[in-house]
Amino acid sequence: MPWWTRNNLRLIQNNLRDIDVAADIDALIREWESFSCNAVMVGAGGISSFFPTKLPYQRPSPYLKGDFLGELTEKCHQKGIRVFARFDFSKTHESLFPEHPGWYYRSPAGEAIRYHDTVQTCPCGEYQQTLSLNVIREVLESYPVDGVFFNMFGFQTKDYSNRYHGICHCAGCRERFYAYCGEKLPEREDWNDPVYLKYADFKEQITGGILESIHALVQEINPEVAVCTYRHRGADVVRSESNSAVDRPYPFWLYSASENVDAVMGSFPDKIISNCLINATDIFYRFTGVSQELCKIRLYESIASGSGLDFCIIGVFEDYPDRENFPAVQKIFRFHREHEEYFGRFTSCARLTLVKPERPGKEYFGLYRALKEAHLLFDVLREIQLKDRLDSLCSRRVVILPSPECLDGTQARTLMDSGVKLFYTAVTRNAPILSQLGVQFEGTMEETRAGYLSTREKEVFRSFPSRGWVILDRMFGLLHTAAGRELLPLVLPARFGPPERCFGHRPGEHPGALITCQGRAALLPWGVGELYYQYGYEDHKNLFLDLLRFLSDELCPLSTNAPAQVEIFYGGCGEGKKLLQLLNLTGFNGVTFFPPVPLSGLEVTVDCAQEPRNLRMLTQDAAPAWTYEDGKLHLSLPILNDYLALVLEE
Repeated sequence: MPWWTRNNLRLIQNNLRDIDVAADIDALIREWESFSCNAVMVGAGGISSFFPTKLPYQRPSPYLKGDFLGELTEKCHQKGIRVFARFDFSKTHESLFPEHPGWYYRSPAGEAIRYHDTVQTCPCGEYQQTLSLNVIREVLESYPVDGVFFNMFGFQTKDYSNRYHGICHCAGCRERFYAYCGEKLPEREDWNDPVYLKYADFKEQITGGILESIHALVQEINPEVAVCTYRHRGADVVRSESNSAVDRPYPFWLYSASENVDAVMGSFPDKIISNCLINATDIFYRFTGVSQELCKIRLYESIASGSGLDFCIIGVFEDYPDRENFPAVQKIFRFHREHEEYFGRFTSCARLTLVKPERPGKEYFGLYRALKEAHLLFDVLREIQLKDRLDSLCSRRVVILPSPECLDGTQARTLMDSGVKLFYTAVTRNAPILSQLGVQFEGTMEETRAGYLSTREKEVFRSFPSRGWVILDRMFGLLHTAAGRELLPLVLPARFGPPERCFGHRPGEHPGALITCQGRAALLPWGVGELYYQYGYEDHKNLFLDLLRFLSDELCPLSTNAPAQVEIFYGGCGEGKKLLQLLNLTGFNGVTFFPPVPLSGLEVTVDCAQEPRNLRMLTQDAAPAWTYEDGKLHLSLPILNDYLALVLEE
């Protein structure tokens, strides 16, 4: 088996600048060793070459004196550290542009994207299509690197200042797209435009084709070299990033690392993921890191979900001005090194699957957050993998779909016939699946401000013993079913303004929830996940969870008294072993990260066919108290500071 399939990466990436080819390599390796890393990622080629290239379309760093990549690779291997060679073919030095204009991106107005002394290339141009392969070949035939990584792969429409320049209209794009579908390139990114939908597929075919060519080349030269990038086609290691940005709108996405890993682990079992913690506050502020507490959360979430460890800074350590996060990173890397036998080979214990649409929005992220806070174990499956992974869903209690288009009728029937319940949310538009579920679509109510949903069915909505109405906002689908049960009736908006005029609400004719197909499918014709993600009202989360529990019982193999601010992970970690992990998120107040509040008195009960023969705490000396009765293991856990990991040996 290739080396990377062990899934125990502890990777440090130094995003090297041109000036760093003059760095002290021995000092750099000593720093890497202090992190207990077993792999590093360093610049090789593309924008700048970090070795003495013989190719005319590679520009070596002007500071290069010897063979930086060659010396570094040799010395790293002497220390048992693997080396990923990083390439960025998204740009070249501007000196190549006049002689090779066909390599480059062009805006709809015909303009190139220039940034400092670089010009942006296009995946349809000769440079990315064929010449990039020569660069990769030169590196692989000259140096025994262990992996190759490709940054900013695909069609780029923005520059480093985040300015949008539009869809590429270079000659290569125009010709290839016309040959692909007989259409002219779309002028705008509009998902309601059929031509743009074809263009989205076209981009995937182009980038996927390049990656598959790269993978074939690597296999030809050395099959022990891992191909790594942010896409799954042609990659052995799928990389993702947990990063921050000063202009990113709130609410802050706390589960970045967990979700990044889940979306790959549940969708592509033949690949591994490396979720990178970008230390930088922003691409504009690369020399200052995020808070130490956020750094720890993202690293713990990564290994708890099934990734290795992956940490990135700009430049080398010698002149990096912010070392505040290094001790925490070193501690977590060291912990992983000491216990790597339990990590990276998890088997799922989940009974739920959440489908991730190809264009995930607030609906998906709100549902993800709700399930996490309820401590319900679930897998994530990308929509594009539904067809290939359908058999794996047949053992699930419920499949949650944040879009009515995720499944076709045949797939839905296959799952329901196998006993799986389907739970659709955000059904605010018509879709073929509705008629097959016995549901009539009668249109959309665009304006629901000041409207409500009635929780009168208390046997279903048990979280609302004293609250009769829950606020509704945004779009609402007008659905009916004659062959099922209609719940959560709409309360129509009435006047608002001065309190003297606030009356006149009337019951509507349409339900806010439907149960169909003899209890095998549920639908919410409004964006419960979007509202919870955006506003954080627990009412919306509780409506979703109440209906989920009404749809199916025994949703999870564990229960706990832990607060919602504790993230729980549980799964197989080897033959006869389970790993229970708790991550304390109480230090996050929605904007700022503080040290978490230590939690005591936490209890977890897990389904366990046999009484365990041993419990091993990985994170502290204090052992949990436990009892076993009728297939249930009851654990009383020691104090949870930031993170706790417990191995159960059956």
